[in-house]
Amino acid sequence: MDFRVMVLSLFLWLFPFGAGAIDQLDELTELVYQYPSKAFSQLALLEKTFAASHINSDINQLRLSVLKCQNLLQLGENEAAINVAQLGDARAKQLKLDQARPYFLICQADANLNNNNIQNALPLLDSAITLARRYQQPQALVDALRLRGQLDTDTDNFSSAIEDLRLAIDIYPDIHTQTQNWVWPPQAYIYAAMGNLLYATHDFPQAMYYTNLGIQSSDAKGKVLHIILRNAARIALDNQEFDYSDQLEMQAKILLPELGSPLELAYSYAILASIALDKGRIDTAEEYIAIAINTFKKQNQKVAIMRSNRLLAQIRFAQHQDAEALVLMHQAIEQGESLNQYSDLKGFYGIISDYYLEQDDFKQAYAFLLKRYRATELANQEMNNARILQFKARLNQQDMGPTSNDNTPESTSILQEFNVDWLYSTLFLIAILLLGGMIWYLIDKQNNRASHADGDEPVETLVQQILSVLNNAKQGNYPLSLLIFNASQIRQVDLPSLQDELQHRLREQDKLIRYSMDEIVIVLPHTSTEGAQKVITQLVACIQPWQGSSKINIGVAAMQQFDTLESLIKRASINQLSKIKSGENN
Repeated sequence: MDFRVMVLSLFLWLFPFGAGAIDQLDELTELVYQYPSKAFSQLALLEKTFAASHINSDINQLRLSVLKCQNLLQLGENEAAINVAQLGDARAKQLKLDQARPYFLICQADANLNNNNIQNALPLLDSAITLARRYQQPQALVDALRLRGQLDTDTDNFSSAIEDLRLAIDIYPDIHTQTQNWVWPPQAYIYAAMGNLLYATHDFPQAMYYTNLGIQSSDAKGKVLHIILRNAARIALDNQEFDYSDQLEMQAKILLPELGSPLELAYSYAILASIALDKGRIDTAEEYIAIAINTFKKQNQKVAIMRSNRLLAQIRFAQHQDAEALVLMHQAIEQGESLNQYSDLKGFYGIISDYYLEQDDFKQAYAFLLKRYRATELANQEMNNARILQFKARLNQQDMGPTSNDNTPESTSILQEFNVDWLYSTLFLIAILLLGGMIWYLIDKQNNRASHADGDEPVETLVQQILSVLNNAKQGNYPLSLLIFNASQIRQVDLPSLQDELQHRLREQDKLIRYSMDEIVIVLPHTSTEGAQKVITQLVACIQPWQGSSKINIGVAAMQQFDTLESLIKRASINQLSKIKSGENN
């Protein structure tokens, strides 16, 4: 047996394991983010100790898997992290420890985001948030909101991002109220994510404020502090705090040895190269990006190679080596096209278009400008498709109602209480099964009707139409409002008829969709908030006979330029909740 394992095993024999193991795992939670290479060694040692000491606590074993998954993420081992997360999620299901599942789903989502696989990441994040709320896991909820906020920031979905990140900041103090710790992100990362969002919206002073909060956080150490200092140097530069930017950049460089893996170092050198280029330090930028590219090629990081070629091309343009720069840009474009990285491609085409414009080659500039517009359309389409998948996942998660189970204690106690003989018991169970089958059939039929909210139109087609209406409103710069109504107090069997009646009250261009089991969403193009209030008055009169004397509260939100369907629905839901709390009656 390894000497270190023997020593730890003896320690565990002398002292109760419970509290010691929990303390060790809590310490490792911070370590996996701050010093991931060191944490990797300690996790491997602890794993051996668990096995050698025959410690079989399911929760401790699962938590060790959660930490291992997060540790692999921090080391850049995304595929390995996905494997650990999938195995851990399956194990949590088997043990009926569903409170552990959101942590494994978050790990999978994070790894998919690192691999630029947004379509897989979004549903995983949504499921993690749902489970975190259901099982009261603020540690998971904070991390999932942080990741989704970062994703929405990267895809210019700013209004949705700020809602998620504000909520993450608000609930962070609650992370230690849950009875069982699992894993939680550093508070510094939450502030940094908000800083990055505000930076993306060009609010540089506020971005700097939140980034400084991250730097000052007690958990900002090692890799965590390095990453925030690196980001802060960029923000301070664009905020024209040049001396402060240099100071932050120097502090970030001092912490480079804290990064334990070559891949971590490569990503940092690439970002530092970008900062150096913007500061006019061309030689330093060239040196840094050469180090990064060498590692990216060794580890076959295709997306990173593509982006590094773009940065090196910009360095070559700054060095007036235009021919080599164009070759590098075309290599980056070829890589982007093969990887379907449309968000990157629109930037690449923009760089070449700007170059030809400076050379007065208007024909080439226009050609690449058209390519840029096309890449933008494809990037938006890709994101819309991901949102549709996300929406469909919500529909699939609808509660289908309880099904009978003849092995439940309740069923057994009923049979014993009435002391029926075997024949009556069998008939009773058959009747229950038939009734359950009828209920299942009615609910399934109802859901099928709900998924065709507009005639026989499938949900994905209707959602695509709504997304198109939103895009047209933004491009045409005309108002659009969204209404949401909770129909939980109306019988499910009556909802299709109510939907038909509501549809008759609406204009042809208005869109009505069954957003979930109990929620109806209505999109009103060419309608201001005042106009939407008039529509609400008409709809209340239509709904009241179906709902009886209880108050009807319809939420409303007016579209803003950065809105998506999801963010509009969120704001309308918040408006609806505020009406319910205040007792307002539409």
